Amino acid sequence: MTTPGDALSSSAVSPAFRAAADSDAVWDRFLPPDHAAVLARADDAGDHLGRSKKELFTRLCSRPVLLDGATMSFGLDRRSGAKCWMLSARALSIVWVDDPSCWIWTADLPGSRFPEVAELVDVCWLEITGKLQLSLLSPRTTYAAYLVYAIADDSYGLECNIGILPPKATVTVVISGNGTKPTSTAASTSTENTICLQHMQGEEETAMHRRRQEYVRPRKNYGWKLVREADMDIRCPRRRGDDGWTEVELGEFAVAGEEDGVVEVSLKEVECRRWKRGLIVQGIEIRPKHTNSN
Repeated sequence: MTTPGDALSSSAVSPAFRAAADSDAVWDRFLPPDHAAVLARADDAGDHLGRSKKELFTRLCSRPVLLDGATMSFGLDRRSGAKCWMLSARALSIVWVDDPSCWIWTADLPGSRFPEVAELVDVCWLEITGKLQLSLLSPRTTYAAYLVYAIADDSYGLECNIGILPPKATVTVVISGNGTKPTSTAASTSTENTICLQHMQGEEETAMHRRRQEYVRPRKNYGWKLVREADMDIRCPRRRGDDGWTEVELGEFAVAGEEDGVVEVSLKEVECRRWKRGLIVQGIEIRPKHTNSN
């Protein structure tokens, strides 16, 4: 039994297989080595005491736990057992978030994992950044970062329109060592993606949106003149099935081994300077990317 799925399948074969497949010895191999240290930071640490290893694994897959004063959450990927993290809006760096004319804090929204979310009141400069230590992630895993958000009924300035520069997302990984030996100079890699925060939902609507919509982007061979062209690589939003919120993939990155360093994820719309309202930010989730997932 090399994966959690193998163990679950074996437990359904017979009572004898079930006893072996449900044992702590089996499920302890699927839990991260540092899970006890992470759970010691849980806001409700007593909730995890006395559980079997299988119960703990299942709990972390279905209901991530809140850590560090409900500023982040920790869970596990059901397929691989890899660690999943979500940074709450309180744990993010949001430009102008301390100005109540620009952002406000809203409590207890339905489906939110955290007690507070950040709601955009009115800005022309949108910039959101989150950072996470690479040592908190699972090695030999490809991760993706997602903005988890909602759109208020009275929103404006967030939709993808012809002639308007869309937001850009950047994922930067800075490696400063291999976990035991620091390097004298940090190695950095960065990727950038074009993001759509608001348009029609559904696969057919998304495909139509990509075919018909045009976006303005600078092109070097035109002397950096802004020209219209279809952007087939734009990252589009989708509805999350578990909590009713919306997410959009900001980018992906790979964790090769036990590196020391940090991954920084940012979303910016600072070029067209149009005024925006109604973006409700729950947080940024970092979880393993499955290429065949919906």
